[in-house]
Amino acid sequence: MPNTTTHIIIRNRLDKEKTIKDAIFAFSGGTKSLLIKGEGEEISTAVEVAEIVRNRMYPSVEIENVSLGSRPYFERRQQGNYRRNNNYRNNSSNNRNKKDLISKIEITISKSKI
Repeated sequence: MPNTTTHIIIRNRLDKEKTIKDAIFAFSGGTKSLLIKGEGEEISTAVEVAEIVRNRMYPSVEIENVSLGSRPYFERRQQGNYRRNNNYRNNSSNNRNKKDLISKIEITISKSKI
């Protein structure tokens, strides 16, 4: 049995047209539902893609589920010249791996059963 859910992960905000094409190809290929994921700045792009596919391309597509959340994001800080700044050397364990949270969205859209 073929996989009936296709995952599309948005990595770049500027690739909205490519993501819309991927969604069209997925629905044309027989996919019943599509999971669109976006994190951080790509959240708005994920919402735009879901709305364009739903309103303009496939009017029979319905939004099945929207999931919001966050996950830890570890950004490696640049160490710099520790001899110039002794405070940095003393606090290097605190600054080296700073833990932040990044927001995420998952939108599931599916073809209605007509």
